[in-house]
Formats: sequence, C-alpha cells, structure tokens
Amino acid sequence: MLDQDLTCWQDPCRTQLRISIRRFGVYALLVLAAFVGTPIFLILLEDRPYGIQLISILGYTLVVPIYTLRSGPFLLSCPVVHGQLPRLIRRHLGFLAVLFIGQTTALKLRPNLPAYLITTRGTDPSLFAVILGIFCLCLALVQIFSTRWLLNRAHLSAQANAA
Repeated sequence: MLDQDLTCWQDPCRTQLRISIRRFGVYALLVLAAFVGTPIFLILLEDRPYGIQLISILGYTLVVPIYTLRSGPFLLSCPVVHGQLPRLIRRHLGFLAVLFIGQTTALKLRPNLPAYLITTRGTDPSLFAVILGIFCLCLALVQIFSTRWLLNRAHLSAQANAA
C-alpha cells in the first residue's frame, strides 16, 4: 500500500518543465561568470594580499552550484530545495572557511618548501600548484556530492511526508 502511495506522489521539482529560458539564463550566467570572470579577476587581483584566496572563493562559489544544481530534482525553483537553502548556505560558508584556511596555510608554507615543489618546468605548473589545485577540487567534489545527497534525502523525506 505504501509503495502505491509513493508512486502517486508528484514531486514538484520533477513535474516542472526542466528547460526554460529563465533556467538557461541563470545557468549561462553562472558558467560565464565562473569560466570567464574568475580568470579576469585572477589577473587583476593575484598580487594583492589574499587575492588568490578571494578569487578561489569566487570561482568556488560559482562552480559548486553549477555542478550541484545542474540536473535532477535539484532545481532552485523547487520548494524542497528552498527549504534547505539556509542549511546549504551555512554548509557552503563552512567549506569556504576550509578553502580559505587551507590555501592561506599552504601559501604561508610555500617559502619554506624545497625548490622542486615550487619551481615550474616550462609551461607545466609547479607541483605545489598541482597539489593545491587537487585540494580545491577534492573539497568541491565533497561539497557537491554531499549536497546532492542532502537534497536527495530531503526529497525522499518530503515524499514520505506526503504519503
């Protein structure tokens, strides 16, 4: 009986038209800002105090929603997602703090590292830059997958409450 009730439940996020001009516009703006705006700001602010960290925070904040909300029942217009926004914002601020502290610590340690870690070889980035990039990527992946899991769990809870 319960399975029959669950299949009748209409998820408001899945029943909406997935492709709309508004959704495409928001997504295109995020992509444009992340992949065009961030490198421009990087060039302008890289020599300023905490410039690298601030640009990373900007790029990270733009990229995480792109990959978190790109498909499935994770539309920003979804009421289940709206109910989770305060929690998601707090989580995002926590991830930004970890990103900032991790990068600041790594950049403070950089002058004390051996030359082979911080020296570039031709057009290849230094091993230090690669490791720092992998740290940022891993942090973003943890946030994206855990946020998608959290939103999926919220959808299942809404589905169970509706039944």
